[in-house]
Amino acid sequence: MPQHPIRDLFTADVTRDIAPVVYFHEQDPAKLAAEVGEYIVTGGYPEGDPRQRRVRDGIHEQYVRLLTALRAAITSRSDLPASWISGFYGSGKSSFAKLLGLALDGRVLPDGQPLAEAFLARDQSPGRQDLVDAWTALRDMIDPIAAVFDIGAVARDGEHIHAAAVRKIAERLDYSRASALVAETELKLEIDGRWPDFLRAVEDVHGHPWAALKDKAMVEDHFSAALHRLDPATYEEPMSWVDSRAGTTRTGGAVDEAIRSIEAMLRLRASGKTLFLVVDEVSQYVHQNDDRMLKLQSFVSALGARLKGGVWLLATGQQKIDDDAGTNLQKLKDRFPPALRVHLSPTNIRDVVHRRLLHKDPKRVEPLRTLFQDHRAGLTLNAFGCQDITEEDFLEVYPLLPGHVELLMNITTALRQRSSRLQGDHHAIRGLLQLLGDLFRDRKLADQPVGMLVTLDAIYDVQQSSLDATLQSTLAQVMNQDAVTGDVLAQRVVKAVALLEQIQETLPTTPELVARCLYDRVGAPPNQRAVADALEALRAARCLSFTEQYGYKIQSSAGQDWNRERDDLPVPDEQVHDLVAERLNTLMGQPERPRFRGRPFPWDLLFTDRFTTEQRLTRGRDDTVVTVDFRYLTVRDERRDDIWVPKSAEGALRDRLVWVAGEPGEIARLARDLKKSRRMIELYRARFDGLSPEKRRLLVDEEGNRNDLDKRLDAAVRSAFMEGVLYFRGLRSDPRAFGNSFAEAIKAAAERFLPDLYQHYCDVAISNAEWPQLLERHFDGASNKFFGTAGGLGILAMDAGQTIATCSGAVPQRILQYIETNNGASGSTLLTHFGKPPYGYPLDVVRACLVGLLRAGRIAVNPDGGGEIITSYADAGARDVFTTDRPLRQSDFVPARASEITHSDLVRIRKLFESALGRDINPDREAIADTAFSEFRAQRDALREVERLYERLPGRPPLPPVLEALGKALETCIARRHVDEVVKAIKRHLDPLRDGLQLLGITRAELTEAAVVAVEALTRCRDVQLAQLREAGALDAEAAADAILLDAQLAQDRPWRAPVEAEAAAKRLKEVYTRARMALMARHETEAEGARAYVKQREGFVRLSADQSNHVLRPIFEAVSHTDAAAVQPTLAALSGQFPERLRQSVGEANSRLDDILEQLDQVPVKAVRLPVHGREIRTRAELNTLLRDIEDQIAPLVNQGVRVRVE
Repeated sequence: MPQHPIRDLFTADVTRDIAPVVYFHEQDPAKLAAEVGEYIVTGGYPEGDPRQRRVRDGIHEQYVRLLTALRAAITSRSDLPASWISGFYGSGKSSFAKLLGLALDGRVLPDGQPLAEAFLARDQSPGRQDLVDAWTALRDMIDPIAAVFDIGAVARDGEHIHAAAVRKIAERLDYSRASALVAETELKLEIDGRWPDFLRAVEDVHGHPWAALKDKAMVEDHFSAALHRLDPATYEEPMSWVDSRAGTTRTGGAVDEAIRSIEAMLRLRASGKTLFLVVDEVSQYVHQNDDRMLKLQSFVSALGARLKGGVWLLATGQQKIDDDAGTNLQKLKDRFPPALRVHLSPTNIRDVVHRRLLHKDPKRVEPLRTLFQDHRAGLTLNAFGCQDITEEDFLEVYPLLPGHVELLMNITTALRQRSSRLQGDHHAIRGLLQLLGDLFRDRKLADQPVGMLVTLDAIYDVQQSSLDATLQSTLAQVMNQDAVTGDVLAQRVVKAVALLEQIQETLPTTPELVARCLYDRVGAPPNQRAVADALEALRAARCLSFTEQYGYKIQSSAGQDWNRERDDLPVPDEQVHDLVAERLNTLMGQPERPRFRGRPFPWDLLFTDRFTTEQRLTRGRDDTVVTVDFRYLTVRDERRDDIWVPKSAEGALRDRLVWVAGEPGEIARLARDLKKSRRMIELYRARFDGLSPEKRRLLVDEEGNRNDLDKRLDAAVRSAFMEGVLYFRGLRSDPRAFGNSFAEAIKAAAERFLPDLYQHYCDVAISNAEWPQLLERHFDGASNKFFGTAGGLGILAMDAGQTIATCSGAVPQRILQYIETNNGASGSTLLTHFGKPPYGYPLDVVRACLVGLLRAGRIAVNPDGGGEIITSYADAGARDVFTTDRPLRQSDFVPARASEITHSDLVRIRKLFESALGRDINPDREAIADTAFSEFRAQRDALREVERLYERLPGRPPLPPVLEALGKALETCIARRHVDEVVKAIKRHLDPLRDGLQLLGITRAELTEAAVVAVEALTRCRDVQLAQLREAGALDAEAAADAILLDAQLAQDRPWRAPVEAEAAAKRLKEVYTRARMALMARHETEAEGARAYVKQREGFVRLSADQSNHVLRPIFEAVSHTDAAAVQPTLAALSGQFPERLRQSVGEANSRLDDILEQLDQVPVKAVRLPVHGREIRTRAELNTLLRDIEDQIAPLVNQGVRVRVE
């Protein structure tokens, strides 16, 4: 079969130039035609299509989603008219936004075709109609225009986005493009209605229309001269306007000002239009600039609030504005609704590469298909990313492999992040398309025979100039090394590693990865062995370094210096041994705990070498442990059997598993290397921020090397001890007899010797829900584990049908014997002693036995911190001692003493409870104490309620002495929560309790709330109604008898008893009071009526209006007490004695008011005159004449003056 060149496979020329960047400012029709002709709309596949699974969210889906969401938001007049279009460089976000914006603006291509039509035609997917429908639905509801610009390219002097937007909108609406100041003043002239006059002035001055001048370089001079002609009073000279704005710049201005300008421009030049502001690279412009970000927030809010859906912002950026976007961009998420956010995924890139560059001619693809079918297995085993390759995937991206797209994007991303040579963003499609173009063109890949593959060394040849300068210098030195010069494979490996190390934090540079990336031809033999050998040869020649975590990496000159510095660090032997101990501690975290009778036993680890003896590595809180004593002895004579066989059976070693290591092997070298690595990390990590990029990378590599050395030292330590010997109580064992691995051997050995170590072990497991049953009053339902049968502890037993605490089992007896032998012991001592060999009792077993011994009366407890000895489970603090570990450990447990309370005392107390409280209890101390605490508290509360009712009684009579004594007795009996003390207190206070409880019961039955209310009512009747009747002298004989009866009832020591007759008397007294009050009120009303008749008889009263009449007579009305017959104020005496004077004063006030009204009606003054006749005696006619003369002398002058005199 003839071999055809690769270029023959494709429908288009793969060596053609493809523009690397989409520029927003390139908007002429020819450029747009070229761009839309190359534009690829990915996605649009239906469910079930394999391509839909790979590209679930393509450009098609994003367009449909955005157009639909825009239509919904415009319909609802959203107050956040902003869309965020994100995607890494190369994802197509700039083309996405630019073409959408210009299509909305109605741009037309050179052939007359609307850009929108050409744009929609680029969607060739099965779902194309969805995009057409979404576009048509949006266009049917609005008449759009657009201003499309790259903020980074158009911003002036760091101006805010809203200021640049005003300029670009002005340009779009045909204001001056040459001067923002001119455009701003143009708008002001239009707002002021002077625009037509200005246009005429331009014609007059320049002889040309303004449209011909507004975009000229000298536009400001032309504008100034026209303004002088338009308004010479303001602009006195032709250049006055220009001079007044010399040095003026516009870098922002207020957002509100920008919104007003946009609103005015649209109203004046685009009425009814919907404006779309399409702004590219917004995230880069506002990133890490809080002021720009805050102004953008305000701009979006103001657009929604003022323009009500008339203006929409479409902003692009690299990142999504979500919670992971960073502190600055994340703040924008509240201004860009989720429904209006678009993110173009890198998964689109493969489709773009395929359709723009690698699309195959169906007529020429068969040889390639046959080649794949013949060598599919070889590709799966040897080529990169081909483990799950399909024929369609292979044909689509050949001569790339399907995995190459993502691999190359990741490498390009890393290069862009690390190298100052590249100014761009992540995941560059344009970078990938250009790279393939270079391979096809410059590296002659297009002329290679079908079957050749793109390899990473070829990519390196194209991209090497993009590498960091330091790395390039290092690579130049490496390429001149003897191990590389003349060895083609070594050179290819170095190139591949140079690129792969850029991404080794996520993809380690392993031999297999390098080999797959260098697989250069379909059907070529495997190359993994040769590549692995080449890698190791390069590592040996110090051309490469290697860490377990990251794999291979180019060894830089700085790395060589780093290695020399690390190798020169000193490491004393003692630090080597410290690392052995550390690694043993780590290794012992791997084996499971050994088990004996189902219980896991914690490890207790000791370490001994020539620098330290029995250093404790780790120990759990439990005293029941398996102690492993590691001996790392580097001198062979110190490891002899004749030393350790007898020694392991003596003293403290008798209860340990002693493990003596064998030959140390590489331990010392690895430990030194690890210590040096850690020291280098310690030296440089603290000053990481000040390190050069190369030193930072070396530090990261060193951390990987440290992790590798950790693992290798672990393996060496495991090996040394597996080559050693295990000793237990004089027995010698080979560790490999217990297992092939360190973890298996130590666990199996421990389980072998545990039965000998814990000969008295008790395998009863007491749960946290079970042992508290021993603290309950009754043992009903107690666990079988507490009885002596079926392997139980023997704490409880049955006696005459009742469960009692006997503690006859072996475990509680051993504990009791220890307490009695030592005259007491602390809980800590007991737990330690019985937790160690040969017992191994768990804490809960010891605790349960101690509770049982307390219940059986065999021990007492001196609680932590001193205080009263606890002799009963019901004593205050008893439960606290056993519930938590600390009080249990710090309390002392002592043999019990005899009690002073007799059985007859308990019987007498039981009778008291039965007679006084109605409680039938067992005559034992705990039952009495429990009942006392529950019942006495209730009785004390009842007594307090009685005291409260006594205090409410009128006069607050004292509490009876019997109840006073009861209160003191109750308080004394429950003052302390100690069973013995409670019972003793009850014994001492039996008589006060008996008498008091009886009287308390009677009083509670009689003295109720209703009784108190009744006494209060009787007292009020006595103190109010009866008192007023007595004061007014209104008691008749019957009422006087009722008064005596009422007084007698209230004088009793228990006035609430038998109040029926007193209540009837009080009722009759109230009736007498009511009748007396009604009689006084009737008499007062009669006298008041007479007073009103007197005033009405005066001359002129009949002329008064109704309101005037009411005004004159109101004082007489107010003189009468308007109250009801049952009222108690004012009193009867006050009603009777004060009324005559009030009535007299009210008549005088009524006459005065009548005088005032008549004086106004007649215009004649009225004066009241009090004549000197009151109390004057007249015996003779001469005295009478004198009186008459006095009256005349007093009245005549007033009458002569025309005053009407009213004699009082």
